[in-house]
Amino acid sequence: MEGLVRFASEIGHVLAALLPTFCYLAALGAFLFAAWGFWLQARPDNPFRGRPWIPIVSLVLCGAFASFDRVLTMANVSGGSGIIVSIGALTSYTPPDPPGNPLGGTPADTILNVVELFQTFFQAFGAMAAFFAVASWRSVINGRSRRSQGSCGVQFVFGVMLINILSIARWIVGIFAV
Repeated sequence: MEGLVRFASEIGHVLAALLPTFCYLAALGAFLFAAWGFWLQARPDNPFRGRPWIPIVSLVLCGAFASFDRVLTMANVSGGSGIIVSIGALTSYTPPDPPGNPLGGTPADTILNVVELFQTFFQAFGAMAAFFAVASWRSVINGRSRRSQGSCGVQFVFGVMLINILSIARWIVGIFAV
């Protein structure tokens, strides 16, 4: 079990290290797309005829991607969580030490122990899922994806829920524990 926990934690830390790169590249791409879109709107062969909001949405999403940690923190606060999200390069890393016996006295304790052991992976995966939900929403707005806007919203909500996996696990265990 210890090897699996360490492997999942390593995967979580890799995702946490890649997320800022993806965010800043997406912000740069959205900014360049917005500038290109504003330039094309002055031309007679405007590809955004009938959809003049696309460059404006791309400019707003540029700011959202550049400050994605604050967007996730606001989403967490809106969901009633106190988790403050920060994305940045990993400067120091100490792998978690799993308890000698993750099995608790009850099934509820066991579930909470396992969720706590894999919390690093869940949180990084949730942040990445939320990022890709916003990126997919941008594709839907631009007309390049056949997904619905609602599915992107659902993916974002589930990404935020994964960031708060421990509090959600406690809530679910509280419902079913007798």
